[in-house]
Amino acid sequence: MRPVMLVVGTRPEGIKMLPIYLALQQANIPVILCSTSQHTTLLADVFSVFNITPDIDLNIMKNHQDLFHITTTVLHEMKHVFKEADPALVLVQGDTTTVMATGMAAFYTHIPVGHVEAGLRTGDIQSPYPEEFNRLCLSLTTQYHFAPTPQAAANLLAEGKKRESVFCVGNTVVDALRIIEHKIKEKSVKISSFVTDFFSKAHARGNNTVLFTMHRRESFNGGILNILKALKTFAETHPDVSIMYPYHPNPHVVSALRIADITSVENIILVEPLSYKDLAYVLLTIDVVATDSGGIQEEAVSLGKKVLILREKSERMEGVWEGLAVLVGCNPEKFIHELQKALLASAYDITKKNIYGDGFAAEKIVKIIQTYYSEYSDMQVPLKHDLNRVSEERKL
Repeated sequence: MRPVMLVVGTRPEGIKMLPIYLALQQANIPVILCSTSQHTTLLADVFSVFNITPDIDLNIMKNHQDLFHITTTVLHEMKHVFKEADPALVLVQGDTTTVMATGMAAFYTHIPVGHVEAGLRTGDIQSPYPEEFNRLCLSLTTQYHFAPTPQAAANLLAEGKKRESVFCVGNTVVDALRIIEHKIKEKSVKISSFVTDFFSKAHARGNNTVLFTMHRRESFNGGILNILKALKTFAETHPDVSIMYPYHPNPHVVSALRIADITSVENIILVEPLSYKDLAYVLLTIDVVATDSGGIQEEAVSLGKKVLILREKSERMEGVWEGLAVLVGCNPEKFIHELQKALLASAYDITKKNIYGDGFAAEKIVKIIQTYYSEYSDMQVPLKHDLNRVSEERKL
Protein backbone atom coordinates (compact mmCIF):
# COMPACT_ATOMS: atom_id res chain seq x y z
CA MET A 1 0.00 0.00 0.00
CA ARG A 2 1.06 3.58 -0.60
CA PRO A 3 1.88 5.24 2.71
CA VAL A 4 0.33 8.09 4.62
CA MET A 5 2.92 10.84 5.00
CA LEU A 6 3.05 13.16 8.01
CA VAL A 7 4.99 16.40 7.55
CA VAL A 8 6.08 18.51 10.53
CA GLY A 9 8.40 21.48 10.87
CA THR A 10 8.12 22.97 14.36
CA ARG A 11 7.75 21.70 17.91
CA PRO A 12 4.00 22.39 18.18
CA GLU A 13 3.45 20.41 14.99
CA GLY A 14 5.50 17.54 16.37
CA ILE A 15 3.60 17.49 19.65
CA LYS A 16 0.24 17.40 17.89
CA MET A 17 1.16 15.02 15.05
CA LEU A 18 3.09 12.27 16.82
CA PRO A 19 -0.05 10.82 18.48
CA ILE A 20 -1.41 10.35 14.94
CA TYR A 21 1.85 8.73 13.86
CA LEU A 22 1.56 6.26 16.74
CA ALA A 23 -2.12 5.58 15.97
CA LEU A 24 -1.33 4.90 12.31
CA GLN A 25 1.39 2.47 13.34
CA GLN A 26 -1.01 0.77 15.73
CA ALA A 27 -3.45 0.35 12.84
CA ASN A 28 -0.66 -1.18 10.71
CA ILE A 29 -1.09 1.56 8.11
CA PRO A 30 2.22 2.33 6.38
CA VAL A 31 3.36 5.76 7.50
CA ILE A 32 6.29 8.03 6.68
CA LEU A 33 7.29 10.87 8.99
CA CYS A 34 8.98 13.80 7.24
CA SER A 35 10.56 16.65 9.21
CA THR A 36 11.43 19.89 7.45
CA SER A 37 13.25 21.00 10.64
CA GLN A 38 11.94 24.54 10.30
CA HIS A 39 12.88 24.56 13.99
CA THR A 40 15.65 22.01 14.53
CA THR A 41 16.49 21.69 18.25
CA LEU A 42 12.99 22.19 19.64
CA LEU A 43 11.50 19.65 17.26
CA ALA A 44 14.24 17.10 18.01
CA ASP A 45 13.27 17.39 21.68
CA VAL A 46 9.73 16.20 20.90
CA PHE A 47 10.98 13.28 18.81
CA SER A 48 13.15 12.26 21.76
CA VAL A 49 10.29 12.32 24.28
CA PHE A 50 8.11 10.14 22.04
CA ASN A 51 11.06 7.87 21.07
CA ILE A 52 10.45 8.52 17.38
CA THR A 53 12.95 9.20 14.61
CA PRO A 54 11.71 10.85 11.40
CA ASP A 55 12.13 8.85 8.22
CA ILE A 56 13.06 11.96 6.25
CA ASP A 57 14.75 15.09 7.63
CA LEU A 58 15.11 18.00 5.20
CA ASN A 59 17.07 20.08 7.73
CA ILE A 60 16.13 23.39 6.12
CA MET A 61 16.76 25.62 9.14
CA LYS A 62 19.47 28.26 8.82
CA ASN A 63 20.50 31.30 10.81
CA HIS A 64 18.34 34.37 10.27
CA GLN A 65 15.91 32.42 8.10
CA ASP A 66 12.84 34.29 6.88
CA LEU A 67 9.46 33.36 5.43
CA PHE A 68 10.82 33.48 1.87
CA HIS A 69 13.50 30.92 2.65
CA ILE A 70 11.12 28.56 4.47
CA THR A 71 8.41 28.77 1.80
CA THR A 72 10.60 28.28 -1.25
CA THR A 73 12.82 25.61 0.33
CA VAL A 74 9.96 23.50 1.65
CA LEU A 75 8.07 23.82 -1.64
CA HIS A 76 11.11 22.72 -3.66
CA GLU A 77 12.18 19.90 -1.32
CA MET A 78 8.69 18.44 -0.94
CA LYS A 79 8.42 18.13 -4.70
CA HIS A 80 11.25 15.59 -4.61
CA VAL A 81 10.02 13.91 -1.42
CA PHE A 82 6.56 13.34 -2.88
CA LYS A 83 8.01 12.00 -6.12
CA GLU A 84 10.20 9.52 -4.23
CA ALA A 85 7.74 8.39 -1.53
CA ASP A 86 4.52 8.53 -3.59
CA PRO A 87 2.18 8.91 -0.57
CA ALA A 88 -1.53 8.22 -0.90
CA LEU A 89 -2.35 10.97 1.58
CA VAL A 90 -0.40 13.81 3.24
CA LEU A 91 -1.26 14.95 6.76
CA VAL A 92 -0.17 18.36 8.06
CA GLN A 93 -1.00 20.16 11.28
CA GLY A 94 -1.72 23.74 12.20
CA ASP A 95 -0.67 26.91 10.44
CA THR A 96 3.09 27.20 10.07
CA THR A 97 4.87 28.11 6.85
CA THR A 98 5.98 24.46 6.58
CA VAL A 99 2.32 23.46 6.57
CA MET A 100 1.28 26.01 3.95
CA ALA A 101 4.17 25.19 1.59
CA THR A 102 3.64 21.45 2.01
CA GLY A 103 -0.03 21.84 1.13
CA MET A 104 0.92 23.79 -1.97
CA ALA A 105 3.43 21.12 -3.01
CA ALA A 106 0.82 18.40 -2.49
CA PHE A 107 -1.65 20.35 -4.62
CA TYR A 108 0.89 20.73 -7.41
CA THR A 109 1.56 16.97 -7.34
CA HIS A 110 -2.12 15.97 -7.04
CA ILE A 111 -1.80 14.34 -3.60
CA PRO A 112 -4.80 14.70 -1.25
CA VAL A 113 -4.22 16.61 2.00
CA GLY A 114 -5.64 16.06 5.46
CA HIS A 115 -5.39 19.14 7.70
CA VAL A 116 -5.19 18.48 11.43
CA GLU A 117 -6.45 21.42 13.56
CA ALA A 118 -8.38 22.88 10.65
CA GLY A 119 -10.79 25.79 10.86
CA LEU A 120 -9.10 28.11 13.37
CA ARG A 121 -9.80 31.73 12.43
CA THR A 122 -9.39 35.23 13.86
CA GLY A 123 -10.90 36.98 10.83
CA ASP A 124 -7.81 39.20 10.56
CA ILE A 125 -5.26 38.08 7.96
CA GLN A 126 -2.56 40.10 9.76
CA SER A 127 -3.15 38.49 13.18
CA PRO A 128 -1.60 36.13 13.94
CA TYR A 129 1.00 36.75 11.24
CA PRO A 130 1.61 34.80 9.04
CA GLU A 131 -0.48 31.97 10.52
CA GLU A 132 -3.92 33.28 9.56
CA PHE A 133 -2.81 33.58 5.93
CA ASN A 134 -1.21 30.12 6.05
CA ARG A 135 -4.33 28.33 7.25
CA LEU A 136 -6.58 30.17 4.80
CA CYS A 137 -4.31 29.09 1.94
CA LEU A 138 -4.12 25.52 3.20
CA SER A 139 -7.89 25.18 3.47
CA LEU A 140 -8.11 25.66 -0.32
CA THR A 141 -6.00 22.54 -0.96
CA THR A 142 -7.42 20.31 1.80
CA GLN A 143 -9.66 17.31 1.20
CA TYR A 144 -10.05 16.24 4.85
CA HIS A 145 -10.56 19.00 7.42
CA PHE A 146 -9.99 17.63 10.94
CA ALA A 147 -11.43 20.39 13.11
CA PRO A 148 -10.52 20.49 16.82
CA THR A 149 -13.76 22.08 18.06
CA PRO A 150 -17.34 22.65 16.91
CA GLN A 151 -16.53 26.35 16.38
CA ALA A 152 -13.64 25.48 14.07
CA ALA A 153 -15.88 23.11 12.13
CA ALA A 154 -18.54 25.80 11.87
CA ASN A 155 -15.94 28.25 10.50
CA LEU A 156 -15.11 25.83 7.70
CA LEU A 157 -18.75 25.22 6.83
CA ALA A 158 -19.40 28.97 6.80
CA GLU A 159 -16.59 29.32 4.25
CA GLY A 160 -18.34 26.84 1.98
CA LYS A 161 -16.33 23.69 2.70
CA LYS A 162 -18.28 20.54 1.84
CA ARG A 163 -20.06 19.02 4.79
CA GLU A 164 -18.69 15.56 4.05
CA SER A 165 -15.09 16.85 4.20
CA VAL A 166 -15.32 18.39 7.70
CA PHE A 167 -14.82 16.24 10.81
CA CYS A 168 -14.94 17.51 14.40
CA VAL A 169 -12.48 15.24 16.21
CA GLY A 170 -10.93 17.27 19.04
CA ASN A 171 -7.38 18.54 19.32
CA THR A 172 -4.50 16.07 19.31
CA VAL A 173 -2.67 18.30 21.81
CA VAL A 174 -4.89 16.70 24.45
CA ASP A 175 -3.77 13.27 23.21
CA ALA A 176 -0.14 14.35 23.62
CA LEU A 177 -0.87 15.69 27.11
CA ARG A 178 -2.48 12.38 28.07
CA ILE A 179 0.60 10.48 26.85
CA ILE A 180 3.19 12.75 28.49
CA GLU A 181 1.25 13.01 31.77
CA HIS A 182 1.33 9.22 31.98
CA LYS A 183 5.08 9.24 31.33
CA ILE A 184 5.59 11.85 34.07
CA LYS A 185 3.51 9.93 36.62
CA GLU A 186 5.28 6.69 35.73
CA LYS A 187 8.63 8.54 35.99
CA SER A 188 9.66 7.22 32.59
CA VAL A 189 10.86 10.72 31.72
CA LYS A 190 13.18 12.79 33.89
CA ILE A 191 12.17 16.34 34.73
CA SER A 192 14.98 18.89 34.86
CA SER A 193 16.15 19.76 38.35
CA PHE A 194 15.80 23.53 37.82
CA VAL A 195 12.07 22.99 37.14
CA THR A 196 11.43 20.86 40.24
CA ASP A 197 13.58 23.24 42.31
CA PHE A 198 11.46 26.20 41.19
CA PHE A 199 8.30 24.59 42.55
CA SER A 200 9.96 23.23 45.68
CA LYS A 201 11.20 26.69 46.65
CA ALA A 202 7.92 28.39 45.73
CA HIS A 203 5.80 25.92 47.68
CA ALA A 204 8.16 26.08 50.68
CA ARG A 205 7.52 29.83 50.82
CA GLY A 206 3.79 29.40 50.26
CA ASN A 207 4.04 31.28 46.96
CA ASN A 208 1.59 31.08 44.10
CA THR A 209 3.23 30.30 40.75
CA VAL A 210 2.90 31.83 37.26
CA LEU A 211 4.18 30.65 33.89
CA PHE A 212 4.87 33.57 31.53
CA THR A 213 5.70 33.22 27.81
CA MET A 214 5.62 35.84 25.07
CA HIS A 215 7.23 35.71 21.64
CA ARG A 216 4.82 36.59 18.81
CA ARG A 217 5.88 38.90 15.97
CA GLU A 218 2.83 41.16 16.29
CA SER A 219 4.06 42.19 19.78
CA PHE A 220 7.49 43.34 18.62
CA ASN A 221 6.32 46.90 17.92
CA GLY A 222 6.31 47.79 21.62
CA GLY A 223 3.69 45.43 23.00
CA ILE A 224 6.12 42.96 24.53
CA LEU A 225 8.07 45.74 26.24
CA ASN A 226 4.87 47.15 27.78
CA ILE A 227 3.91 43.75 29.18
CA LEU A 228 7.43 43.02 30.46
CA LYS A 229 7.45 46.34 32.34
CA ALA A 230 4.06 45.44 33.82
CA LEU A 231 5.36 41.98 34.77
CA LYS A 232 8.29 43.58 36.57
CA THR A 233 5.96 45.96 38.44
CA PHE A 234 3.69 43.08 39.42
CA ALA A 235 6.59 40.91 40.63
CA GLU A 236 8.07 43.73 42.71
CA THR A 237 4.74 44.40 44.42
CA HIS A 238 3.89 40.68 44.85
CA PRO A 239 6.96 38.96 46.35
CA ASP A 240 4.66 36.08 47.34
CA VAL A 241 4.32 35.07 43.66
CA SER A 242 7.03 33.09 41.88
CA ILE A 243 7.16 33.60 38.10
CA MET A 244 8.87 31.29 35.62
CA TYR A 245 9.69 32.94 32.29
CA PRO A 246 11.12 30.71 29.54
CA TYR A 247 12.28 33.50 27.25
CA HIS A 248 12.49 33.23 23.48
CA PRO A 249 15.98 33.86 22.03
CA ASN A 250 14.59 36.17 19.31
CA PRO A 251 16.61 39.43 19.27
CA HIS A 252 13.43 41.51 19.69
CA VAL A 253 12.57 39.59 22.86
CA VAL A 254 16.12 39.78 24.23
CA SER A 255 16.23 43.53 23.58
CA ALA A 256 12.91 44.07 25.38
CA LEU A 257 14.16 41.97 28.31
CA ARG A 258 17.25 44.13 28.59
CA ILE A 259 15.29 47.41 28.48
CA ALA A 260 12.69 46.22 31.00
CA ASP A 261 15.49 45.04 33.33
CA ILE A 262 13.59 41.89 34.26
CA THR A 263 16.69 40.12 35.54
CA SER A 264 16.89 42.45 38.52
CA VAL A 265 13.69 41.04 40.06
CA GLU A 266 14.31 38.14 42.42
CA ASN A 267 10.99 36.32 42.00
CA ILE A 268 11.12 36.26 38.18
CA ILE A 269 13.12 33.21 37.13
CA LEU A 270 14.35 33.40 33.54
CA VAL A 271 15.08 30.08 31.88
CA GLU A 272 15.83 28.95 28.36
CA PRO A 273 12.97 27.43 26.29
CA LEU A 274 11.61 24.40 28.11
CA SER A 275 11.72 20.89 26.73
CA TYR A 276 8.29 19.39 26.10
CA LYS A 277 8.44 17.12 29.14
CA ASP A 278 9.47 20.03 31.37
CA LEU A 279 6.75 22.26 29.92
CA ALA A 280 4.13 19.57 30.51
CA TYR A 281 5.29 19.21 34.12
CA VAL A 282 5.13 22.98 34.60
CA LEU A 283 1.60 23.16 33.16
CA LEU A 284 0.47 20.32 35.41
CA THR A 285 1.87 22.09 38.48
CA ILE A 286 1.52 25.85 37.84
CA ASP A 287 -1.30 28.03 39.22
CA VAL A 288 -1.74 30.59 36.41
CA VAL A 289 -0.47 30.89 32.83
CA ALA A 290 0.13 34.13 30.89
CA THR A 291 1.02 33.47 27.26
CA ASP A 292 0.66 34.47 23.62
CA SER A 293 1.23 30.87 22.49
CA GLY A 294 -1.71 29.13 20.85
CA GLY A 295 -0.63 25.66 21.89
CA ILE A 296 -0.01 26.60 25.52
CA GLN A 297 -3.47 28.18 25.63
CA GLU A 298 -4.99 24.85 24.66
CA GLU A 299 -2.81 22.80 26.99
CA ALA A 300 -3.35 25.03 30.02
CA VAL A 301 -7.12 25.26 29.50
CA SER A 302 -7.31 21.49 29.01
CA LEU A 303 -5.61 21.08 32.39
CA GLY A 304 -8.03 23.47 34.08
CA LYS A 305 -5.60 26.37 34.53
CA LYS A 306 -6.47 30.04 34.44
CA VAL A 307 -4.95 31.64 31.34
CA LEU A 308 -4.17 35.23 30.39
CA ILE A 309 -3.92 35.48 26.59
CA LEU A 310 -1.33 38.13 25.67
CA ARG A 311 -2.84 38.76 22.24
CA GLU A 312 -5.47 41.13 20.91
CA LYS A 313 -7.28 38.33 19.07
CA SER A 314 -7.41 34.59 19.51
CA GLU A 315 -8.54 31.79 17.23
CA ARG A 316 -9.06 29.65 20.34
CA MET A 317 -11.96 31.42 21.99
CA GLU A 318 -13.49 28.30 23.55
CA GLY A 319 -11.39 28.78 26.69
CA VAL A 320 -12.52 32.40 26.94
CA TRP A 321 -16.18 31.42 26.54
CA GLU A 322 -15.75 28.78 29.23
CA GLY A 323 -14.38 31.38 31.67
CA LEU A 324 -10.91 29.90 31.96
CA ALA A 325 -9.08 32.34 29.70
CA VAL A 326 -9.20 36.08 29.20
CA LEU A 327 -7.92 38.23 26.33
CA VAL A 328 -5.46 40.74 27.77
CA GLY A 329 -3.56 41.86 24.68
CA CYS A 330 -0.65 44.19 25.43
CA ASN A 331 -2.51 46.41 27.88
CA PRO A 332 -0.27 46.62 31.00
CA GLU A 333 -3.03 47.78 33.36
CA LYS A 334 -5.36 44.99 32.25
CA PHE A 335 -2.52 42.49 32.52
CA ILE A 336 -1.82 43.36 36.16
CA HIS A 337 -5.54 43.45 37.04
CA GLU A 338 -6.31 40.09 35.40
CA LEU A 339 -3.22 38.43 36.87
CA GLN A 340 -4.22 39.48 40.37
CA LYS A 341 -7.76 38.28 39.70
CA ALA A 342 -6.61 34.92 38.34
CA LEU A 343 -4.36 34.26 41.33
CA LEU A 344 -7.22 34.99 43.72
CA ALA A 345 -9.72 32.84 41.86
CA SER A 346 -10.48 29.34 43.07
CA ALA A 347 -9.46 26.36 40.94
CA TYR A 348 -11.90 25.59 38.15
CA ASP A 349 -12.36 21.93 37.33
CA ILE A 350 -13.04 21.27 33.66
CA THR A 351 -12.00 17.63 33.67
CA LYS A 352 -15.34 16.50 32.28
CA LYS A 353 -15.82 19.40 29.87
CA ASN A 354 -13.13 18.41 27.35
CA ILE A 355 -13.19 21.80 25.66
CA TYR A 356 -10.42 20.88 23.23
CA GLY A 357 -11.04 17.13 23.05
CA ASP A 358 -11.09 13.94 25.07
CA GLY A 359 -7.54 12.77 24.38
CA PHE A 360 -8.38 10.35 21.57
CA ALA A 361 -8.50 12.62 18.51
CA ALA A 362 -5.68 10.71 16.80
CA GLU A 363 -7.60 7.45 16.89
CA LYS A 364 -10.65 9.19 15.46
CA ILE A 365 -8.60 10.62 12.61
CA VAL A 366 -7.19 7.18 11.78
CA LYS A 367 -10.67 5.66 11.86
CA ILE A 368 -11.93 8.33 9.46
CA ILE A 369 -9.02 7.68 7.10
CA GLN A 370 -9.89 3.98 7.17
CA THR A 371 -13.55 4.64 6.55
CA TYR A 372 -13.24 7.21 3.79
CA TYR A 373 -10.04 6.14 2.07
CA SER A 374 -10.44 2.87 0.16
CA GLU A 375 -6.72 2.05 0.30
CA TYR A 376 -7.01 1.44 4.04
CA SER A 377 -10.66 0.44 4.35
CA ASP A 378 -9.94 -3.21 5.12
CA MET A 379 -7.68 -2.37 8.08
CA GLN A 380 -8.86 -2.07 11.66
CA VAL A 381 -7.35 0.13 14.34
CA PRO A 382 -7.62 -1.33 17.88
CA LEU A 383 -9.36 1.61 19.51
CA LYS A 384 -9.14 2.27 23.23
CA HIS A 385 -12.01 4.70 23.04
CA ASP A 386 -15.63 4.16 22.05
CA LEU A 387 -16.09 6.05 18.81
CA ASN A 388 -19.60 4.70 18.15
CA ARG A 389 -19.99 5.58 14.51
CA VAL A 390 -17.84 7.79 12.32
CA SER A 391 -20.78 10.17 12.02
CA GLU A 392 -20.29 10.98 15.70
CA GLU A 393 -16.88 12.46 14.94
CA ARG A 394 -18.47 14.90 12.55
CA LYS A 395 -21.21 16.05 14.89
CA LEU A 396 -21.19 19.82 15.48
